[in-house]
Amino acid sequence: MNKFFDNFYGVLFKPSETFDKLKENPNLIQGFIIVVLISILSPVLSFSINSAQNPLVQGLELINASFWGLLSWLFFASFLEVIAGIFKKGGKTKIFLCLSAFALLPWIFLAPASLFKTGGLLFKFTGVIIGLASWLWSTILTAYAIMKTYDISPQRVITFILIPFLGGLLSFYWFFGFFTTLIQIIK
Repeated sequence: MNKFFDNFYGVLFKPSETFDKLKENPNLIQGFIIVVLISILSPVLSFSINSAQNPLVQGLELINASFWGLLSWLFFASFLEVIAGIFKKGGKTKIFLCLSAFALLPWIFLAPASLFKTGGLLFKFTGVIIGLASWLWSTILTAYAIMKTYDISPQRVITFILIPFLGGLLSFYWFFGFFTTLIQIIK
């Protein structure tokens, strides 16, 4: 457990050194725990003690959030592994799963951000700033996790992410174009 907290602290304050250590010895159990905890953070923050909502429903919300969080995590890692395979850098799924899970750690600051947003205007503004900073921090750590996992430069990370994004947009355009043309033919 002590090693987990060392990794936790290290990712937040010394990400380069910590990602190097995690890359040498990836711990998927710790990654799994982080993804589940981050996934259930939003439902937990939305629970109200005075709510008339059934505790069983609340429990199902937590299970649902955990399931979709884990599925998203696995899908993202698998998708990037396919892209890495195209660039001949594949075979590092376990490492990326570990590093990407630890890259989510700044999301824990969404809890205080949510509490700040319940106050007055100044506190709401502070909560929004904390939330945006958490999102940006996590995004940068995820890009850094990609760099460390696949040993690529920052420019390649942008390409690594931009190509699938543009491919997805093009596929979306073709998909709807196909059905739009089909509807026009049938009319």
